[in-house]
Amino acid sequence: MIHPMHAMKQKSLAALCLLACILASSLLPSLANAQSSSVEASSNPSESDQLYYTLGTRLKSNDMGDWQNTARVRPVIGLRYGKWQLGIGDGRAWRNLGQFGSEPTLSYQVMDEPDLNIGLSMRVHNVSTGESFDVFEGGKNTLRTRVMLHRKINQRWRLNVDWTQDILNKGDSTTLNLGLSYAWPVFQQSELILHADSTWATAEHWRNSATPFKQEPFKLVPTGFEKVSAGLTFKQSISKHWAWYSSFAVSQPIAELKKIPGAREIASGQIGILYFQR
Repeated sequence: MIHPMHAMKQKSLAALCLLACILASSLLPSLANAQSSSVEASSNPSESDQLYYTLGTRLKSNDMGDWQNTARVRPVIGLRYGKWQLGIGDGRAWRNLGQFGSEPTLSYQVMDEPDLNIGLSMRVHNVSTGESFDVFEGGKNTLRTRVMLHRKINQRWRLNVDWTQDILNKGDSTTLNLGLSYAWPVFQQSELILHADSTWATAEHWRNSATPFKQEPFKLVPTGFEKVSAGLTFKQSISKHWAWYSSFAVSQPIAELKKIPGAREIASGQIGILYFQR
């Protein structure tokens, strides 16, 4: 009989191996262009010394079934200086790779090419709400490290990988999110993005992410892929500096998480307008 801790370690090792394979497959095609890109960057050193920003606002809800209690209007603030970035920075990845929304995350861009973005960050995470730190929300907070990879496979397909780790050990533990999206240019300067993803996490993360229910059966949810989600995002550039977007997503528990009373499908959405200083 395999010990539960040994089985968990095997699953964690398998997930990390899967992440390593994905990173390798994403990075290898870009290595051939790395040298030429660094030469171009060094030929224009003044650009890395400039401060760029993004400003905006958005209306979001993490559970549209409970719109009155979850709808929030929040500012969008992005700053970028060299390889350091706050939130969505100057919006370069937002425009090229299909990212949307904003998180108050300070990150370092290890690689920032038109078709590949890799960022490292450390952020305050609200374990009680499952969201990044928000000064307007209460709950238990922890410090979470994060590795973000956004890869543009071709003109239509994009790959997203997001790995997080709770370094204060306050219940968020480890997560790995794998996503794939398809971008369809509907009108001039606009995209309709269909995306789907699945989240792998430790049993501790699933147990603590179920705070709206706080039921005893959640202790039985094991480590593994327990949630999938799919969504639709429309974004459009109004002018050189202005853009707007709207998104809708549905998150569905699967496997053992689906069997727990109270676990349900959750629909979320947001709409926002952004100003880029370019």
